[in-house]
Amino acid sequence: MRINFLGFPIDSLDMQEALRRVDDFIANREPKHILVANVNKLWQIRHDPRLAIIARQANLVIPERILVLTSALLGPRLKSDVRGVAIAKALLPHCEKMGHSIFFLGARPAVVETLIQRVRRDYPKLRVAGHHHGYIPSDDDEALRISIRKAQPDVLLVALGSPRQEYWIHDHICEIGVPVSIGVGGSFDVMAGIKKDAPKWVIRCAIECVYRLIQNPTNLWRRYSITIPWFLGTIFLECVQRRKSETM
Repeated sequence: MRINFLGFPIDSLDMQEALRRVDDFIANREPKHILVANVNKLWQIRHDPRLAIIARQANLVIPERILVLTSALLGPRLKSDVRGVAIAKALLPHCEKMGHSIFFLGARPAVVETLIQRVRRDYPKLRVAGHHHGYIPSDDDEALRISIRKAQPDVLLVALGSPRQEYWIHDHICEIGVPVSIGVGGSFDVMAGIKKDAPKWVIRCAIECVYRLIQNPTNLWRRYSITIPWFLGTIFLECVQRRKSETM
C-alpha cells in the first residue's frame, strides 16, 4: 500500500514483501526503480524538483526507520522500515537462493573490489553479473551502460550517493534494461566490512544519523545540521496544522 507522507509517496511494507516485489519485477522483466526514502532524501526531494519527479515515478519507495516512527504521529502508520543497507544485504542470500544475478555499481575501486571478494566468499552460488566502481568519467559512461546491458543482471545495486544515483538510474533505466535498479548510497562500505552497520538498538531507536555522524563527522555534520532540524520542524508544523483542522 502506498501512502502520502508529508506530500511524498512511500510504500508501506516489510522486508519480505519488498523481496517479493523484487521477484515480481524480475519475473515481469520490465525495468523498475526502487527508491530508498530517509530524512536526507525527503529534504532533497523538497528542494530538488528533478528528484521529486523521479521519486513520484519510482515503482517502489521504501522507508527507513525514522519515517516509520514519525508516520505514527501523522497517520496512517507505515508498516515497517526497509533500510537501504538492509535490503542490499538481504538481497545477497535471497538472490542466491532464487537464482537472480546482481551487478554492483558504485563506491571507491578498493571498496567494490573488497565487496566482490566478500560476496564470492560468503555467497558462492550467487551470480555476480559484474561490478564497477563509482568514479565514472563522462567518456566511459556509455561503455559502462553497454557492459551492464550485455551482462543482463536481474538486479542493479547503485551506490553513487544521492541524488546522483537516482539521476543515473532514471536517465538510463530503459537503456540498460535491468528489471530492478536500487540506489543504496553508502551501503557498499558496510557490506564490504569497511564500515560497521548501526547496532540493532540504534536502528530501533531511529538514531542511525547519530551513529553515522560519529563515524564520519567531517562529511556529515553539515548535512545533518540542515536536514534533521528541517524534518523535526516539518513534522511539528504538520501535527499543529492537523490538530487545528480537527478542532475547527
